[in-house]
Amino acid sequence: MKGLVTDGRGGIFLREDIPMPKMGEYDGLVKTVGCGICNGTDLKLADGHLKGFGTYPAVLGHEAVGRVIRIGKKVKNYREGDLVLRSELPDRGQYYSLWGGFSEYALVTDCDAMEEDGLAIQDVGARSKTMVPDGIDGTDACMLITLEEIYSALKRLDMRAGQNVVIAGCGPVGIAMANLCRIMGAGKILLGGHHKARMQKALELGADVAVDTREEDLSLRIREEMGKADLFIDAVGNGTVLSHGLRSVKPGGVIGIYGIGLRSTQPVAWEDADYCWEIRSVQWPDYGHLVTIQKETADLVLEDKLRLSDYVTHRLPVEDYERGFELVKNREGLKVVLTFD
Repeated sequence: MKGLVTDGRGGIFLREDIPMPKMGEYDGLVKTVGCGICNGTDLKLADGHLKGFGTYPAVLGHEAVGRVIRIGKKVKNYREGDLVLRSELPDRGQYYSLWGGFSEYALVTDCDAMEEDGLAIQDVGARSKTMVPDGIDGTDACMLITLEEIYSALKRLDMRAGQNVVIAGCGPVGIAMANLCRIMGAGKILLGGHHKARMQKALELGADVAVDTREEDLSLRIREEMGKADLFIDAVGNGTVLSHGLRSVKPGGVIGIYGIGLRSTQPVAWEDADYCWEIRSVQWPDYGHLVTIQKETADLVLEDKLRLSDYVTHRLPVEDYERGFELVKNREGLKVVLTFD
């Protein structure tokens, strides 16, 4: 079957020799409809720069949506034709799997059926592979995965109604954070970035103020707009951004780190911080929490409070993957989805 493979040295290739996944009794075989390109994780994995991951060559993709086409004999909660989120490809043959969503076929596991039969679930992430509700487009649903992770992260950061929030970063994550903070009843929302079209999008979807960090000092503008922030979120993963957070969060406030990329070589201005504050890292999904908010996130979409079409800007056949990744790298697209026939 076909799929996208990376060598971990910057190369991404369309291969036709990926072995089909081997189904178990509790598995459903899924034909991939589409998979979104993650602006952060996929690019870092392709370059071999995501800590904890070093098995190559590997099939990329963790934002997959697909349709169940076959079920194992002990599956009880999936049916042929079901549209599912987060289908995954196990390591097979000459290829490892970095979730493997950019493959023509993948698997979901019926965790509930396994537990009913007295079997333990070893991978808590398997529970997040849920059905897409009726009324949500299959390719747009790839963005639902990102929104679930962001919504879960905001709740883990204890974002509450009335709080003044700063979001550093104007990628799809930063924009979605502004969108969700507005839905969650935030007070004032300030977003920092330097891509004007994306900053405008953030203003349309929830931010009150957008600051071009190439033209203005972010810390100074935060002080002018809200004094100090209750919650400062680094959606980039950068020491300079973290320094702005340390200067800008109020006593007892929270700095949330969502962006992956902080390194010891990046200077951080610890001395500019107040004496009492908290840093929480939410750089990785907590699947135990995420599964508790999946229905709520989908309901926000079904109620038209969140619009997936605001984010999915391009749909391309997987054969046009090079253009798709260029659109992401050049910031010409928000969420680019690669589709399979």
